[in-house]
Amino acid sequence: MRPGDTLTIDARSGEASYGDTLHASVFMATGKLRMRDPLLTTTVTIACDARPGTQPVIRRGAGDVGPDEHPFRWARVRVLPVDGDARRACREKVKRLPAPDLEERWAPGDTWPQSEWDVRTFRAGSRVTLTDNDDEGADGHISLTSRAFADRPVLRGARAVLTATATLKCGAAPGLYVVYRHDAGQSGPDRPWARLRVAPAASGKSCSTDQAAARSAGTSRAPVVAWTAGGVFLAAAAGTLLFRRARNRRLGADGARARSTV
Repeated sequence: MRPGDTLTIDARSGEASYGDTLHASVFMATGKLRMRDPLLTTTVTIACDARPGTQPVIRRGAGDVGPDEHPFRWARVRVLPVDGDARRACREKVKRLPAPDLEERWAPGDTWPQSEWDVRTFRAGSRVTLTDNDDEGADGHISLTSRAFADRPVLRGARAVLTATATLKCGAAPGLYVVYRHDAGQSGPDRPWARLRVAPAASGKSCSTDQAAARSAGTSRAPVVAWTAGGVFLAAAAGTLLFRRARNRRLGADGARARSTV
């Protein structure tokens, strides 16, 4: 490897664990293993000032907090010698490197989300199930929000696994959306908990949230229609009453004139 080169590191199941970090003195930054089913993978960049030679790559577990807690010499990386011009070119090269891709791809059969960056794709208007495996005993205490949701689902479950079902808005534009969690009694801002990608609604099918809105609108219009119908009935009844009163007055007047003539 040369300074400025990017290195993709893959690990199979059993060789490392999700969230493990990889460290080396020649890396610009620590690499974190993310899921790209069926492999765990990360991409690192060789630092522009990396010294030539072979350096160890240290793997630490996702739960390790101290710098010396359970380090494991996992691999080696060899850096080739370069001159000053190459190192200056390296600095310009790394400035143009794209931002790291944080999205993860988990097995289709795994519940969603497996992590904050476990991005799955769902169609607008569909109903999706969210599963939480890390908050045992929090039944009814965690609510979820997203600009893609038509509702505010609450995670429920009597055991270690909590689940919730959310309906995606029919009008949600295609793109990436964040799902935030809010814990009961929480004082700070809601934190990102999952992400999803919305695809256009299936063509030729009515959207469930549109139907719900139509039912809601129909229900709200019903009292107005009933009141209007009642108003027409009352107006008609009042008109009939006035007509009868006017007719009775005319009959009474005709009768009085007839009696006076006699």
